[in-house]
Amino acid sequence: MEQKTKRGRFPGAGWLSAHLSRKMLLALIALAVLSWAVMCGCFLAYLGRYAGNTYDQVLSDAQEDARQAAAFLEGCDGDFQALERYLSERELYGTVRGGGEELLYARLPEESQAGLVAASAVEVELTGGRRVELLLWVRAMQRNELSRSLQREALIGLAAFNVCVFLVVAVIMYLVLVDPIVRLRKTMRCYSERGERPERSERQDEVGKLQNAFADLAGVLECKEKAEHQLIASISHDIKTPLTSVLGYSERLHSADLPPEKQRQYLDRVYEKALRIKSVVDEFDDYLDVGLRDTAPMRLMTAEELCRRLREEYEAELSDAGVTFQVDCRCPQEQVICNWEHMRRFLGNLIGNSFQHAESDHLELRLQCQKEEEELVLLFQDNGRGVVPALLQQIFEPLYTSDPGRKVSGLGLSICKSIIRAHGGSISAENVPTGGLLIRASLPCVKF
Repeated sequence: MEQKTKRGRFPGAGWLSAHLSRKMLLALIALAVLSWAVMCGCFLAYLGRYAGNTYDQVLSDAQEDARQAAAFLEGCDGDFQALERYLSERELYGTVRGGGEELLYARLPEESQAGLVAASAVEVELTGGRRVELLLWVRAMQRNELSRSLQREALIGLAAFNVCVFLVVAVIMYLVLVDPIVRLRKTMRCYSERGERPERSERQDEVGKLQNAFADLAGVLECKEKAEHQLIASISHDIKTPLTSVLGYSERLHSADLPPEKQRQYLDRVYEKALRIKSVVDEFDDYLDVGLRDTAPMRLMTAEELCRRLREEYEAELSDAGVTFQVDCRCPQEQVICNWEHMRRFLGNLIGNSFQHAESDHLELRLQCQKEEEELVLLFQDNGRGVVPALLQQIFEPLYTSDPGRKVSGLGLSICKSIIRAHGGSISAENVPTGGLLIRASLPCVKF
């Protein structure tokens, strides 16, 4: 509810947080806008300030030159020839005027060297109290000189700006992409080394989905590990119980002086328990074998052929046992890709399950094959007592059995489920209103 409230406050947050690429796109757009703002604002202000400082420096130098020239003129007591030499050595130009604006001295460039700027006017007091005004002219900065100066400063400014942009991009990349991946890697390492269960992420982008997928995978692995431990414990129990009986009867046969009839009775029980152990091992092998989907050869088979072979496989045996077995194929031309041995084992396990749990005076079994949409559906039904509705979802789990004495290992229906899933289908169970259990298995039909 809190998450929905947050999304309601910020309608665009869901669109942004759903994909990492969108975050990166937004970050790049923001960076481009920031770059433009910095370029137009700070960088241009930097260049303007540099140009102003350069101009101020030129005027300051000109004023200093004017003060030095005035001091020289005062020192030479108005010797304009000495002033000529002084200005010539320093490539300066100037004029000297008397009190009545009378031009006393002038040094100006040739017309081809025009481009002077009046720098500063300094009043000079000569001997006898006579005052003159020295106006100093300096050469203006040339265009190419100013251009080179600005280019040099622009290069320095752009280099500093690019370094800043690189640092900003590096920080964004680290926060958005690198840091979550590093933390996810640490989470994976903690899980692999110490078995710490990873937590789910609240992020909605690809990194968050990857984190949640890893958390789900860890949960599935833990469930499988628990199931494997339960399977091993159950198989161990199913083998240990008859094995203990075998050891007990064997010890009595070996140590006690028993009559022949008692010895034969004990040998029969040892043989019976040994068959029980063999049955558990064989059923466990079947359970493992059906999980190897890639090693099971598949071939194209029609529904009519499948039903015919299943009827021929079990009809005579069931008839001898006094069991009614009917096979009804309503879509003989439909085709499926299946493994015959697995399908034979599938029906055999269903029949065996009905024998063990139906508890019917006269057992009746029915196999019906029909097409529903694009699937071939196998319906297997008996006339037994059915299953408690609350337990219908558990009967396909490994080692589940309703036998309190665990005379059966509880792998039969689990093997059936593995077989159907290996064929790309699904299986379910339901009670029949008239009595009995209905197993529904769906296999994908072949399309032409």
